[in-house]
Order: sequence, then C-alpha cells, then structure tokens
Amino acid sequence: MADSIIPISEMEGITPEYQRLMDKSNSVDFKWIVDNNIFVQVGCDLEGVPVFLLNAANFPPTTQIEPLIIYILKTLEPIVTCNRYTLIYSHALLKQESTPDKSWLNTFYQMLPRNYKKNLKNLYILHPSGWLKILLLAMSPFLSEKFWSKVEYLDYIQEIPGVLERSNIISKLPQSVKDYDKGLLETPEVTEQVVSGMDTLGKEYLSSFASSFNFFSATNPSSWTNPK
Repeated sequence: MADSIIPISEMEGITPEYQRLMDKSNSVDFKWIVDNNIFVQVGCDLEGVPVFLLNAANFPPTTQIEPLIIYILKTLEPIVTCNRYTLIYSHALLKQESTPDKSWLNTFYQMLPRNYKKNLKNLYILHPSGWLKILLLAMSPFLSEKFWSKVEYLDYIQEIPGVLERSNIISKLPQSVKDYDKGLLETPEVTEQVVSGMDTLGKEYLSSFASSFNFFSATNPSSWTNPK
C-alpha cells in the first residue's frame, strides 16, 4: 500500500468523513487485514487495470470495520486519481456480526469522492445471496445507471472472466469459500430454493427488476470441473 497522501486538489468531491478517515490512516495498524487476505490485489486484467479482491468471509465485526475501510480507501487512493480499477467482492460466508445494514452502505457510498465511483471499471460480485441482490435493488435510487452497467454477478468461481488472472484470484480465496463453491456445484437446486424463499418478499415487486440485473443465473454448472 502506498504511503503517500494524495493532494486534495487531485480528488473530486472530498467529504468531511473521507478526510477524517484519511487523517486517521497513519495511526492505524493494518497487519491483521494483510495477514487475513481481506483486501488484496490479484493482478491486472488484459488492459493492465489493477484488480482487487475483497473477502467478506474474513470480515471483522461491524464494530471493528473502520480500519478495514481506511485500508481499502488508502490502498485505492493513488490509483483512483487518474486510473481505473476493478473490484471482485466475494460475498460467501459473510458472518451476521460482520454484516453492515442498508443505512451504513448508503452512507459509505455517499461519502466516497467521485474518483472512486467514476474510475471503477467493473464490480464482480462472487456468490451473491438473494438478500444482497435485494439490498442492492433497494439502493437503486442512490445508484446511477452507469454504476449498474459495471456490476456482474458470478454465482460460481468458474464464472470469473478469462480477462482476469483467474488462478491468482482463486489462490487468494479462503479455502472455506472454495469448499462452499464446490457444494454449490454439487447441489445446483439451491437456486431453486432461493427462488421459492422469495415468495414471502413479494414476487410482483421483484419481477420488474430481476431481468434487468441478471437476478438469476441461467448457467448450467454440470459440465464444469471443481476448482483446485
């Protein structure tokens, strides 16, 4: 992670909360984040755009989330001033005590300077739950059409695009997540169970959004081999 502070003049839309976090960054110990591979660069895509992996399975409780947020912002800050980046968010096995609520996510998104938003090339969400998709839909009024064009749901590890360094990404995923993916491959009827569970949420409300945001994968994983 770069140690230099990016001049405010090079950032667009600095918010007081963002400035507070940056001011605090030099006094925070990030060792536990590095040791647990919570946020790590996993190479570049074919265009040379750096790719980062965020492992939710290793998230701390929400009461201790601030150092992680600072680390992510501090790592990306030298990049977003003039270059693009891609983010892979691995959602599987996120613990209940580590799950932020909708209001926190809204606040975090609004806090970000414009550089982080406009220079995001792609956001891949690996193993998204039905609840996460619904949460993102609920945030739609705060998210632009341009943002949605950058989002892609990956239901299985095998769906990681070939333009990325796939083997490097897989090597940085927790073993528990790879085991979870293997279980999904062996029980594809899980998708059916998720759909049935959504009855209680109101099918009519969800149907108007599902097709627009690739809500359900049409992928048939039966021909795939398990990841190493």
